Amino acid sequence: MIEDLQRLRSEDQPTSSGSQGQKLWFVRLSSRLNLPFWAGVWLVALVPAIVLWALGTENGITVAYAGTPPIVSLLLLALNMVFLLSASQLICTRILQLRDHANALRLEHRVGKVRGIYSLSGILIVWFFLLLSSSGFFDTYVFNLHYSFYKILLRIISTSYLRFAQATFLWVLGCATYCIYSWGKLPMKLKSFAEDKTLGLNPFGNASLLCVAFYIAAVLLTFPVFVDTGEEVVIGQTIFFLLGLLLFLGPLLSLRKKLVEIKSQKMAWISTRHARVMQMIEAKAETEGSLDQGLVNELIAIDHIKRDIQAIRHWPFDFDVITRLATVVIVPVLTVLIATIISHAIHI
Repeated sequence: MIEDLQRLRSEDQPTSSGSQGQKLWFVRLSSRLNLPFWAGVWLVALVPAIVLWALGTENGITVAYAGTPPIVSLLLLALNMVFLLSASQLICTRILQLRDHANALRLEHRVGKVRGIYSLSGILIVWFFLLLSSSGFFDTYVFNLHYSFYKILLRIISTSYLRFAQATFLWVLGCATYCIYSWGKLPMKLKSFAEDKTLGLNPFGNASLLCVAFYIAAVLLTFPVFVDTGEEVVIGQTIFFLLGLLLFLGPLLSLRKKLVEIKSQKMAWISTRHARVMQMIEAKAETEGSLDQGLVNELIAIDHIKRDIQAIRHWPFDFDVITRLATVVIVPVLTVLIATIISHAIHI
């Protein structure tokens, strides 16, 4: 088992012969520049973004965060760029770890290479769609940016690198979500309910939770309601938060089905055993007028097992983690969002 996992992990690692395609584009670029990961991310993220931001600002183009002062716009843009690239790499790392865990649970064929998540062609497709939707719809109808044809082209150029970082994040996030969903549907040798109340599926829930946490942070940085409370920001956050809920729960539905089915099977099994022992106890009491201590002990053991089975969760994650995430992030954001919607509704 260990040798198989080591072999599969080595397939996703670059070799000297040129499997650099097994890294995201900015990680490969950092390697070619002989920079450590953190330095490469900052350099690759900030230098082109700042140059294009200066180009757009110099020509009266809003590159990002319309309605905010230039210095605030630049700082948010820099933070957004660094976050998008760093989060993309962290998601890739978590998916590789989840791949190893899935292989440890599999019965038959093992999950192999995770190549699609690094695909530059996939990122380019998403990038083209973002440029098209941004310039063709969002700029005009959501952000109310009306430019001449020349300035439209200039805005496309000045925002192209930000869109490329967003495309990278969305592609990685989409691939990670698909991996969680598809791997969760595979037949697995799950852990005992006495050992783990999620039957060993908790890493899938944690991976999905990580993805949606990064998604929420990306939405907050893209539509910063804490800086701008315009209607377009409120609409954007509302729509994308609803999509985030689907992003979180969607990949876990197959895992929830596994947990519910196994819990039902175990409950049916222990209920049958419980009914049989109760019949034996009743028969013994009628004939002998006393309880057999061995049957009583078995009944106590059955009751303990039944409580363990009832403790099997219906979702593969720790509700304490969900509670902390909601308390620290989701509730404050929703509070601000709802207050902003109400203020716009009554025209305060």
